[in-house]
Amino acid sequence: MADANKEYVLVTEYFHPDTASTGQLMTDLAVGLEERGLDMTVLTGQPNYHSGENEKQPRVSTHEGVQVKRIRAPQVRQSSIPRRLFNWGIFTVWMFVVMLLGQTEKEREVIFVSNPPFLPVAMWLACRIRGWDYTYIVYDLYPDQPVELDYIPEESIPHRIWDFFNRRAFLAAKHIVALGPVMKERISRNAGPKFDESKVEIIHNWEDEEFIQPMDKEENWFSEEHGLVDQFTILYSGNIGDFHDLETLVEAAAEFEDEDVGFLIIGEGDNKSNIVSLAEELDIKGDTVEFLPYQPWDDLPYSLTSADVSVVTVKEGFEGICVSSKLYSAMAAGEPVLTIAQPDDDESRIVEQFDAGIHVPQGDVDGIVDAIEHWKSTPELVEKQGENAREAFEENFTVDESIDDYYRILTE
Repeated sequence: MADANKEYVLVTEYFHPDTASTGQLMTDLAVGLEERGLDMTVLTGQPNYHSGENEKQPRVSTHEGVQVKRIRAPQVRQSSIPRRLFNWGIFTVWMFVVMLLGQTEKEREVIFVSNPPFLPVAMWLACRIRGWDYTYIVYDLYPDQPVELDYIPEESIPHRIWDFFNRRAFLAAKHIVALGPVMKERISRNAGPKFDESKVEIIHNWEDEEFIQPMDKEENWFSEEHGLVDQFTILYSGNIGDFHDLETLVEAAAEFEDEDVGFLIIGEGDNKSNIVSLAEELDIKGDTVEFLPYQPWDDLPYSLTSADVSVVTVKEGFEGICVSSKLYSAMAAGEPVLTIAQPDDDESRIVEQFDAGIHVPQGDVDGIVDAIEHWKSTPELVEKQGENAREAFEENFTVDESIDDYYRILTE
């Protein structure tokens, strides 16, 4: 039961109307918990994920009953790593000071997400000084992620210092939320032998089952507009980052140059220019592979259901470091999921558990080609696995299901 004398403060870099997936999820979480009776306040930044999509927001506002307070420090659009580091540093320091100096008449419990990378350490320290309980939501596991991306060497001094403080943040947390069993195992391993792994709750991310619903290509204006109706189409929609193995997908696309198979890649990210260059080198850009920018929010129910197969891909070595939020929108779309990941990844386990698609390891071009040819020649399998994906989504990964779990752990 909700405690009327307690204030819950959600700290997140992204929040409505920001277009980042974290912002969408944290908006759902804050609004959902407020609707269930918790007194929610959100501390966040100004929208900055993509240019031209979001206007500057007032410093204090209300969104669907949730009080939203934004930092006043300068922020820039996150179009490069230096800009991202600037925003991360400003946001983390600002939030630490706000939490340290802020006044509240109620008992306070803090909820924060693992991004920006140094935010968990700052929130751990602030909560320790103020004597507040906190729930740590792990979307990306640090410092594991920059190590796997070769940004910092493992066992280097920066890595050891970061790991030391992040371990303290795990040990002191009231609750830790992991996005899957593999992530839970990795968190428990990182936190050390004194860690009580029972405090780690597995709560999956979600999609809105009313917003994304299966749709036949013949009835989808987006499919018609982009010439997808009469070809077998494989769709990737989302961030094109260094930790997504789209190289294997594009190399597999080159094997279908003369066939009625098309690939649509929607999104932006640090690695997009490399993926586009690879398609140009293979002479398949614009023919076999089409690239589009992020689509407007209102068009997502159509763009995400415009293909025959949806792709979820994770870089090798990222097992347990993150769980792709694209998995849930792909399953909501009612399409088979081509999962390019290791077999023990959370994404691969889910797709295999529900017979909702086909798993192929990173780098296995022939495996992707075989999977697509198998689907293309077996339309009943496409239909069956698409139905399985939607059914599994409705039973396990809806917004209400996940927010009920958050409410339970916060009020138990």
